[in-house]
Amino acid sequence: MKAEQRTSIRKKISLNIVINYDLAYSKRWKVRDLSLGGAMVEMRRDEFLPGTPVEAVLALKEHGEYGLHRLPAEVVRTDRNGVALRFRNYDDKAYTALVNLLYSA
Repeated sequence: MKAEQRTSIRKKISLNIVINYDLAYSKRWKVRDLSLGGAMVEMRRDEFLPGTPVEAVLALKEHGEYGLHRLPAEVVRTDRNGVALRFRNYDDKAYTALVNLLYSA
């Protein structure tokens, strides 16, 4: 089994996340850890199969106010700890908000 390659820091964090799928699924879960490239979400592993495209919605603080950020993502792994998501192309505002959260003291 090949080790997972990470290009940015991964921070343990407790953060709410909403996962949207298609037009019929939208549920709130908890993030276990977060990076610029993805997140580990505390959710049932039978919710989605690897390869499933989803939308991850995070409320992140910017300039003292919270903003909602919709990040396209893909399920890359499921295990007893939850579901691992890989974020795909997201906008500059979401990137800046994630950097501020992850690299703050």
